Amino acid sequence: MSEIRLSDIDLNLLYIFRVLIEELNVTKAAARLDVSQPAVSRSLSRLRDIFDDPLFVRTSHGLSPTKKTQSLTPLLIDMLKGLESLIQPSEFKPLTSKRRFVLSTTDFGTLTVLPKMLDCFQRAAPNAILDVKAWDEETANELDHMDVDLAVAVLSKEPPGGIRAMRLKSDYMVCLARKDHPNIQGKLTLENYLQSNHVQVVLGRRAYFAVDKELDKLGHKRHVTVQLPTFVPAARVVMDSDLLLTVPRLFAEDMVATASGLALYELPFSSRSFDYSMIWHERFQHDPAHQWFRGLLRHAFIEEESE
Repeated sequence: MSEIRLSDIDLNLLYIFRVLIEELNVTKAAARLDVSQPAVSRSLSRLRDIFDDPLFVRTSHGLSPTKKTQSLTPLLIDMLKGLESLIQPSEFKPLTSKRRFVLSTTDFGTLTVLPKMLDCFQRAAPNAILDVKAWDEETANELDHMDVDLAVAVLSKEPPGGIRAMRLKSDYMVCLARKDHPNIQGKLTLENYLQSNHVQVVLGRRAYFAVDKELDKLGHKRHVTVQLPTFVPAARVVMDSDLLLTVPRLFAEDMVATASGLALYELPFSSRSFDYSMIWHERFQHDPAHQWFRGLLRHAFIEEESE
């Protein structure tokens, strides 16, 4: 027999072979395959050529498999199951998954995002792992090669090619100060905002901030005396000093709720709102596990807005 290559074989023949094995009747196989009986007979003839064996012999009750067919049956079934798994969409089962999901965000994001989703994550996927990594301004440009599933952050510019982003929530800036701040008597004014010293959170390489742009428009400049890389320590510094900290309202509300020594004030000048975005690389777009993870995070913010 001459050598037969896989590329020479119509894989549909193998499925027809399996149906013939299961039905042991050409007429029944044709009905199940929704083709004519002569078409099944022609396919059987081609299968006999491929395997160099009759494969079935006719009996008074239909077809009887040959020894060759009996030996091929378990291999054929396993192979077709493998092919079906290959072309069928994969299914993610969170209840049994042990996948490690990596979320990149700031410490502010950790404080505000995790409580919204952690309980649901643990209940739905008790064996999975949630790994939180630090975010800075350069992370969006590095998602193509980083081990990060999702990032939650404020984008200062359009994400690079290959990066997807979805808006989660809008926010705006407010000011945190310690209670009984000597320069603030119930309401923060532009004068005492400018007269106070400030602490600034610097993420990555950014050195100029939206609040300073707004002050520039008014012809003013604030004095930043301390720069820190994370939000929570900055809030702690404010609680123990006369420094002011300008931060997103969502973070400020969380800090005031947990730290009795802090007070929240509206800024005494207008500032633009901004969006928190969920960011991921294109390579995860159709991953069922990743789709579940994105949905979990999105649902947490939707629920918060509906409360």
